[in-house]
Amino acid sequence: MERRILKNPLTSIVRQLQSDRLEYSKVFFLFGYLFCVVSAATVGRTAADTLFLSAYDASVLSYMYLPQAIILILVGIVYQKLCSRFRTDVIVIAVIISAGLLALVSRLLIAIGINGILPFIYIGFDVLNFLMIVCFWQFATAVLDQRKAKRTIGWVGSGGIVGGILSGFGLKALAQPIGTENLIYVYAGFQLLSLFFVMCIYVKISDRNEAFAVKIAPKSADKRIERSKEAKKGLFQSVPHLRYVAIVAATITISLTLIDYQFKTILRSSLQNEALAGFMGSFYGYAGLLALLVQLFISGKMITRFGVTTAILVFPIVLLSGSVLLLIVPILAIATMVKGSDKVLGDTIYSSVNQLIMFPIPPEWRGKAKAFIDGIARNGAKGVAAVGLILLSQYISIEQFSYIILGLMICCVIAAIKIKKTYLALLLSTLQSKDMNIEGEHVNLMDPASIQIMVDALRGNDPQQALYAFQFLQSVDGFDMAPYFEPLLKHPSEQIRIEMLKYIQAETPRSAEHLLESLLESVDINVRSSAILAVAAYAKEPHQERMIQLLKDKDIHIRSVSIAGLIKYYGIEGMFHAVGSLKEMMGSIREDEREAMAAIFGLIGIARFYKPLIPMLSDASEQVKISALHSAKLLTIPELIPHIVPLLKDSTTRQQAIEALAVYNEADILRVLTPYMYSEDNHHHIPLVIERFASQTAFDALLERYEHLTTDMRDKVLESVTRMKDNLCFIQPVYGERLITGEIETFWAYVEHSEQIPKVNELAWINKEMDEIKVRQIRTIFQLLAIVYDTQTINRVYVNWATGDVRQQANAAEAIDQLLNGKLRTEMVKIMDYKAPIHNEQSDSIVINEQLEWLYRQGDSWLRCLIDQVRNVETDQSTEAEPLERVRLLSHVSLFAGLSSKDLFKISQLLEVVNVSKDAPIIKEMELGDSLYLIKQGSVGIYRNGSKIGKLSTSDCFGEMAVITQGHRTATIVAEEDTQLYQLTSQAFFNGLFERTEIAREMMKILSRRLRSMNANIESSDAVHSIQHEVAAAKHREPHDVDELETMSDQAKNAKIVKRVLTLQRIGLFANFSQKDLIQLASLVNEREYGVGEIICRIGDYGDTMYGIVEGQIQIHKGSEILATLGVGQCFGEMTLIDGEPRSADCTVNVPTVLLELTREQVMSFCFQRIDVLKAIIHVLAERCLDTQQRT
Repeated sequence: MERRILKNPLTSIVRQLQSDRLEYSKVFFLFGYLFCVVSAATVGRTAADTLFLSAYDASVLSYMYLPQAIILILVGIVYQKLCSRFRTDVIVIAVIISAGLLALVSRLLIAIGINGILPFIYIGFDVLNFLMIVCFWQFATAVLDQRKAKRTIGWVGSGGIVGGILSGFGLKALAQPIGTENLIYVYAGFQLLSLFFVMCIYVKISDRNEAFAVKIAPKSADKRIERSKEAKKGLFQSVPHLRYVAIVAATITISLTLIDYQFKTILRSSLQNEALAGFMGSFYGYAGLLALLVQLFISGKMITRFGVTTAILVFPIVLLSGSVLLLIVPILAIATMVKGSDKVLGDTIYSSVNQLIMFPIPPEWRGKAKAFIDGIARNGAKGVAAVGLILLSQYISIEQFSYIILGLMICCVIAAIKIKKTYLALLLSTLQSKDMNIEGEHVNLMDPASIQIMVDALRGNDPQQALYAFQFLQSVDGFDMAPYFEPLLKHPSEQIRIEMLKYIQAETPRSAEHLLESLLESVDINVRSSAILAVAAYAKEPHQERMIQLLKDKDIHIRSVSIAGLIKYYGIEGMFHAVGSLKEMMGSIREDEREAMAAIFGLIGIARFYKPLIPMLSDASEQVKISALHSAKLLTIPELIPHIVPLLKDSTTRQQAIEALAVYNEADILRVLTPYMYSEDNHHHIPLVIERFASQTAFDALLERYEHLTTDMRDKVLESVTRMKDNLCFIQPVYGERLITGEIETFWAYVEHSEQIPKVNELAWINKEMDEIKVRQIRTIFQLLAIVYDTQTINRVYVNWATGDVRQQANAAEAIDQLLNGKLRTEMVKIMDYKAPIHNEQSDSIVINEQLEWLYRQGDSWLRCLIDQVRNVETDQSTEAEPLERVRLLSHVSLFAGLSSKDLFKISQLLEVVNVSKDAPIIKEMELGDSLYLIKQGSVGIYRNGSKIGKLSTSDCFGEMAVITQGHRTATIVAEEDTQLYQLTSQAFFNGLFERTEIAREMMKILSRRLRSMNANIESSDAVHSIQHEVAAAKHREPHDVDELETMSDQAKNAKIVKRVLTLQRIGLFANFSQKDLIQLASLVNEREYGVGEIICRIGDYGDTMYGIVEGQIQIHKGSEILATLGVGQCFGEMTLIDGEPRSADCTVNVPTVLLELTREQVMSFCFQRIDVLKAIIHVLAERCLDTQQRT
């Protein structure tokens, strides 16, 4: 689709420059800096070559390459050492001043007649030029925004090309008038002039310490672990594509050295002195002119279109072709053409690619990598070429060197092809912290060691672990549960007793029957009810009489299970005794009897008894409907499906409805449910049901008519299919790319229409929503990419591009550039590079109405509401629409700061209007609360201990934390006049989170930032330093990995994973995980031991790990102020993962401790996809906020 924003290239360029003036001002001065560096190099190289070749025979030339290479290697090694000790700006300034002064000194030595200085000038100027160009690119890498490097590096590189052109033509004009020797003054002048451009850039850098300083990693456990890992890795392991880049650089360098020798030897036989200098000037000038054309019109487009790993092949292939031609026709014209390709392609496409391919390298390795390539690989190659020239120049002719070049270029092309895979591996490594195998380990939990661990847990004191072990051991074939009947039926945990009674009901073991008698009189109704059903399951005559007597019990639950027991286990006779009580309950108007009645049909389990459930599924009582859903789940009658589906819309019955539908036959459920996705009613939870089947058929059903779904339904479908892909479901790539292309076209359509809407107050809400829609559309595109391609890779790319730092964003964009191909790749690069232009303040009303009409047709309910509001204002209906009023009020609530307007719109639909009379209390101090209130109209007074401490009026809110924590109120609120409120209950809020996980994620960030702000008010104290000195030895001890899985036998690995599973299910965040989920998570996490006093993390650390406590205790503190003490089963460190900010507190080990460690990627990709985990973290963060608030 042709986009309006690209129709006028000049307008696009102007907008681009205006939108980022700071970056382009740096580009301008870097252009000047490189112009001076290249001009100096051209003039200096010409002067040195001319002076040397005029004084010495051409045969001496072959002996100069070796010392030149050795000196350059030594200088490169020294420079590499200096880079790790001194700031980049200091090194750059020192090199510039030194180069200028040394050049002037060399000219003075020539002036006094010391001709022996010429070999030193020949080598020395090359060394200075090498240092100048290396310093330039290191400086440019530090100051340029890596996200925009592909767009700006061409402009920067053009400075060098323009410098080569002008200095080349200038040489021809200056050589004869001023003489070759005096060109050295020009050389020194350009060197010193570059210092001016450096200082112009220097003053524009706001944080010079951050940009140029040598970074020292903080000494915390997080960083020490990383350093211990990195210490085991060398440069080539950390930068996997470097070996191939080095081969390419070395082979090209040797080839260029040989080509240079061929060129100069042929040239020396034709020209001398000023004529030689003039020719070389013209050569550099015309070659530079061609290079400028390539840089402006070919280089950038080629790199953007084909990527750096393809563009790197161009130069070697051209050199290969030129050498073949020189072998056939060894004349000056051909030598000049081959030598000229170094300027035309080597200084443009190849040079740009060489710099771009270094950008993704982590800063701690980048300097070493550049120094290795520029100082060792290239100069070492020059040394090899020099030795080769010395040995071979006497035996082979000039044209025969082309055979060597041909062999080198073939090796070069092979290495260049291999760069792509390793380069992509590097890109992805910068976007992750640990590889994830989301399919999990193939763990055999049935081996004796694993079973014994579960048996030990069953006997243990932890009720949660005992329950998990009991549920697990039931699935083990041949496991004898009999020895555990009595202890588990007497277990303190009610849930364990009930589960054991259900097991006995299902299995009816003879040895358990006598143990049930005492439980039939249990004071716990739930236990007693389960015991009655278990006894009935034995279907013995004495038990029947007891069942009949229980039909008259005063408790409705006891009567209902007695009816179920008689009908289910005692046949016609039992039904005869129970039918009277059953009819009596069916006609009851009491809610508790109808609820019990609804449950009976599930307990009976007879399919043909389903019809009485139909009216109960539409009962006025929520509890009756929930009981009916439990029964429907047990009966699985297809005729009930249409009656269950409407209950998906009700937040109180939604989860039970999903569970009921998920147990039906897949073919039946897909046939009935799929049409609901395309109906006008908002059945947004249908995908959650279909997702439960986790089959390829269900996966295909969700995506079959994706293009016909509404925007909201697409979001739900994509969330479901993303999770289903973990179960090896897949989409056909052609169909998937078609869907992606359609979403890309939709994105650009929104861009085109939104840019024609002026940025004025009347349209502020619409402009805000349009920006949010574009963000959501990009997220949708990445969700589809994650379905078609590797899910974890695409998720890493998106998270780093959307929330990472500059380097991560640049590397994410480059990863997409390497992962995709063809038109899809081109479009994704454009999207990731897109930046909204500055809006016009005015626009034609007809154009505006056309855009609003198009937006209205897209069907977004919130956008339609906003457009209706604008139209009402235009027709003098100035009253603010209630939905907009609600959103406006919610936008002022700090708890919701940062949520999108559409998310606020969703929450606004959960608000209930409450009218309060004057002097009536709304909430009371110390009572439990679960609601947030917004004042729509009126005013209220705030009272604490009977005294008025404040007043709130229209648009204010109160009770915001209670909606999350359901804690005690800290004040009494009384209406001072008749007041109208909006109420948001905790139940409604969390049900809203269930609908939109993105709201939950944003809420986590908001609470995390609030907690950080509170912690910042707690002043640090020096007292903690005494603690740190006492444990100084412990601090420096490396954390110890406990039983790394990859080094263990299969049986030991299984046992270890089982132990981790038992630990993980004790942690509240993972309590609702399935066994499969827990096994996967147990296989992914690291387990480490820490000693007393060990500091896990410090304030200010940038971490990528959260921790779960397996054993021991962790103290969370800021200085001497203790913020919390955490024990087994608790987590910490999640805030950094949520909001990307540094650690806000110190975490120190109190006693020997074992921690489970989860990386950012594991948490984001595996845990935060589950709404129960999100809710748990929100609750934990809210409680910490309250605790911290009370402390401060």
